[in-house]
Amino acid sequence: MSTNAPDSREEHLELPVEELLRRTRPLPPHDGMVIEDLSQEEGAAFLAAVES
Repeated sequence: MSTNAPDSREEHLELPVEELLRRTRPLPPHDGMVIEDLSQEEGAAFLAAVES
């Protein structure tokens, strides 16, 4: 079995700020982000997961 030697040139995985800004999208309307039909316990569990 053969393996390729690692590339010796330095490669950056980060994108420039201009490219990141170009790729952004606006958030959907608030009504489109509301999770309906959650019980109080499910809502609390969701918030706990998001905040952790």
